[in-house]
Amino acid sequence: AHELGTDPGATRALLDALVGFELVTLDDDLCYRATPTSARLGAGGDLRKIVEKEAFFARVWLDLADSVATGRPVLGPWRLRLAADPDQARRFLEALVVLAAETGPDLVEVSGAEAGTTVADLGGGLGAYAMALAAAGAAVTLVDLEPVTTWARAHIDRFAEATVADRVDVRAVDLLAPEATSAVGTGFDVVLVSHLLHDLDDADALAVLVVARQLLAPDGQLVVFELPSDPPGAFGPMFDLMMRVETPGAARRIDELHELVVAAGFADVSEPTGTVRPHGILTGRLRAPGG
Repeated sequence: AHELGTDPGATRALLDALVGFELVTLDDDLCYRATPTSARLGAGGDLRKIVEKEAFFARVWLDLADSVATGRPVLGPWRLRLAADPDQARRFLEALVVLAAETGPDLVEVSGAEAGTTVADLGGGLGAYAMALAAAGAAVTLVDLEPVTTWARAHIDRFAEATVADRVDVRAVDLLAPEATSAVGTGFDVVLVSHLLHDLDDADALAVLVVARQLLAPDGQLVVFELPSDPPGAFGPMFDLMMRVETPGAARRIDELHELVVAAGFADVSEPTGTVRPHGILTGRLRAPGG
């Protein structure tokens, strides 16, 4: 406290609270010491990116009552935020990379991706799942808006082995544009739509799923990963509320996601065995088995 110029009593209270959260330890010499987790929360730590993301959105939640009353989000659509504040948008995407590594599902196993599999990763961000799929041997086309694709290329080249990075083709495509399908290409074995639909209203979410259908090979598979809003428990409803405050979209319940996927023209839509909330994963095909 002397070195920092802080109040000794308040500093001890803070440190004792951090001990209670297991972010700091107190040893027999009465010395407070950082833990590996608290180091990750410090300057340059990967978990700090998540804290900074949540700090930004915490301010948005101050207008929660207005969003509930009007049904309108506080923030504008992602594409407008991307243009208005690219630095904040990039930090947000970097936080999502950490979250994918810490809490994300094994989409390689779900998709069945292996050497020779072609995958279109729609709204792939900085490439967290694209790199995992490419590491399994798949040829991945990561699709997103500019400047996300520029950041993604740099991120993949920095953090992936050269052979893995070479298997990821990054393309700047607006999935809501009329030319989206031709810009991405067709005949993919797998089309992944991960953490994208909750940013979109029903009309735009359906439009993206229609593009996904058009990209697939006749025997290909759609994989949708979301955090559905289903109770019980608070996580799903809270995530839904968060999306409604922050985006024009919503964290739909799993049956609502199912309806959207079917409406886009997919058959044999189901949730893989072993999927555990808060994850919600749906797979679908262009035709039912034997159809």
